[in-house]
Amino acid sequence: MEQGKRVEDVILITNTLLKQTDCDTIPVCAFSLRLLTCGTKLLQLWTSLQPSHASGTASKKGNMGRIVLQVDFPSHAFDIEYTIPQAAKTTVHHSIEALEKPLREHLLGILSKDNAIRFADQEVRSTAVNWIETLSDDELTDFLPQFVQALKYETYLDSALVKFLLARALGNIRIAHYLYWLLKDTLYDPKFGVRYEQILGAFLSVCGKGLREELEKQTRLVQLFGMVAEKVKQTSVSGRQTALQSGMERVQSFFLKNKCRLPLNPSLVAKELNIKACSFFSSNAVPLKIALINADPLGEEINVMFKVGEDLRQDMLALQMIKIMDKIWLQEGLDLRMVIFKCLSTGKDRGMVELVPASETLRKIQVEYGVTGSFKDKPLAEWLRKYNPTEEEYEKASENFIYSCAGCCVATYVLGICDRHNDNIMLRNTGHMFHIDFGKFLGHAQMFGSFKRDRAPFVLTSDMAYVINGGEKPTIRFQLFVDLCCQAYNLIRKHANLFLNLLSLMLSSGLPELSGVQDLKYVQDALQPQTTDAEATIFFTRLIESSLGSVATKFNFFIHNLAQLRFSGLPSNDEPILSFSAKTYSLKQDGRIKQVSVFTYQKRYSPDKHYIYVVRVLREGQTEPAFVFRTFDEFQELHNKLGILFPLWKLPGFPNKMVLGRTHIKDVAAKRKVELNSYIQSLMNSSPEVAECDLVYTFFHPLLRDDKVEGIDGIARSTDASPSSPTSGKVGGEVKLSISYRNSTLFIMVMHIKDLVSKRRGKLTAGNYFVSYLPDLKSVWE
Repeated sequence: MEQGKRVEDVILITNTLLKQTDCDTIPVCAFSLRLLTCGTKLLQLWTSLQPSHASGTASKKGNMGRIVLQVDFPSHAFDIEYTIPQAAKTTVHHSIEALEKPLREHLLGILSKDNAIRFADQEVRSTAVNWIETLSDDELTDFLPQFVQALKYETYLDSALVKFLLARALGNIRIAHYLYWLLKDTLYDPKFGVRYEQILGAFLSVCGKGLREELEKQTRLVQLFGMVAEKVKQTSVSGRQTALQSGMERVQSFFLKNKCRLPLNPSLVAKELNIKACSFFSSNAVPLKIALINADPLGEEINVMFKVGEDLRQDMLALQMIKIMDKIWLQEGLDLRMVIFKCLSTGKDRGMVELVPASETLRKIQVEYGVTGSFKDKPLAEWLRKYNPTEEEYEKASENFIYSCAGCCVATYVLGICDRHNDNIMLRNTGHMFHIDFGKFLGHAQMFGSFKRDRAPFVLTSDMAYVINGGEKPTIRFQLFVDLCCQAYNLIRKHANLFLNLLSLMLSSGLPELSGVQDLKYVQDALQPQTTDAEATIFFTRLIESSLGSVATKFNFFIHNLAQLRFSGLPSNDEPILSFSAKTYSLKQDGRIKQVSVFTYQKRYSPDKHYIYVVRVLREGQTEPAFVFRTFDEFQELHNKLGILFPLWKLPGFPNKMVLGRTHIKDVAAKRKVELNSYIQSLMNSSPEVAECDLVYTFFHPLLRDDKVEGIDGIARSTDASPSSPTSGKVGGEVKLSISYRNSTLFIMVMHIKDLVSKRRGKLTAGNYFVSYLPDLKSVWE
């Protein structure tokens, strides 16, 4: 220890002298003999008389003062020999032979940060790129963000990966388009920005004049949107509309000279703005809603959102993972009807998001029933019924909801999507559900003090279950939902390595919630790699039970409703729309009404006891009348909104709602039937402006509940009929089993039971399973 310290002192003194002197050199180790230098050595030093170092060494020595330094190296009774370092043996796991498998997961892993040292050799990385060349253009586009990140780990710019990406970009306009924007977004990287700038320059120099000019137009358009968004955001609330108007006029002048492809999707070409339809959202970031006229005369209007002040790269990554999940499901024959929309970061803290048409947030749907609408079960189902009035349309929308909800549950759980509230979960009027705003993922939950805001594994509330079941009581449709979730979950588990490799390649991207290997642990734990498919099915079924039973999610929605009250106001509609019919119908669409009368009334018990009035409607050209079912409150809504629509007209008097004693009794219903019939006759005999307006014809338009005499409740009751006793030669019920054999044990899990009857035990329930221990013939019931 003392001798080592003496050597360190000599090195320290020598380094200090080297700052002011020149010197001879002496090797500490005699490498030719592989022996450590020992004994006393003289080291000649000299000081420079001239500051210049341009002259040679000989002239320096002749004109300088000399110093001789004696260095005493420790002496030993024996020679200390150093062996030549041997090259580390490459394990089989890291050899080229082991990598020659048709697994793209391994190929992506080679290019990751962790494997950059193991596979630093250019020949190895070149071989990996040769294998990756078999990817189709669509697959390469899916994985392009990871390949762009992998460029950081290349030893040289002139690498096989750079050449591969440039070559494929020249052969496919979509790859070239997204490669350009991914490289543009990485120019702000503090460590690798210069490298990406050089690669981007190489791309622009070979892509051709036409494509280069098109990309320059897109860049200019993004700059204009960015300036408008910043101006609107910085302006006070009262002046934002004016700032938006003036800014959009500047953008419109850009379109006077150019048509431009959108950065979000190169297949979409915009020719001008629809300035009247442009607006801004009232959230903290004040993003812009931009409406663009499609250059294709048959194409629909293009709606996008432009944000400044928010990093959209995490949203891009989450949406990329969901898109890959959906492709895996589709390849396996499972169509979960996912809504996949595009998101693109176009620079530091700015970007564009595709807006999905005909969709609404759950919050806006729920608050139609008051601020406590999140605690009610029917809002989603009734909202879907408004947009899908026929039985066939509603069944299709319900089916879309079941499948897409299952996909959302699996995707958000595997990716650990947090900060879920009813303003970032959306529903299309076709029934497709999807999530937006992925600012929190990989289990990084928003906190309320010391409590996690997201306590349920994923969002599955009672109003969603109401749509899935088709009513309040559980039905076989919920079993279908559970099966879809478990099947989707197990399919993603089979590709766990792919998702872990894709995420690991993004570790150096600078995302705050994906900065270390510990962030990947959430996904690994969520995928349960050590379990069998049967065990994973049980595990995810328990997650469904836990999510559905969580009151915290509804309370979270309620708190968000309260927080958003300051942004809400009265709806500004040009014409009143009835709460039970979102669409507007007219005389021209449905045909002129010849006769209408209140035919009878019926007693109903859902959700509470009440009476519904059957209205007989006969139209011109029809021989048979139609029957529609309306409540007293819906008649009153019609009267109130007619008063709003025709404030100067004298409308028929409406029956008094005030009734002493109980209102939902037969005598009251009979009296109201006569009064409502008189009201309808007077209304239809009034002036044509009132009697033939769209509001009246919307009221009498048949809804889903009007298609059957029993109405809405009849649909639910038809699925709950008690099973009949089994008869000889006929199916007496259905059982879905999961059977596996491991560790000398046969496992039989009863997953679902339908209409199964046992005379001894009664109707069986799902969730029981048998365990038989072989070769023992005895069975144990669990």
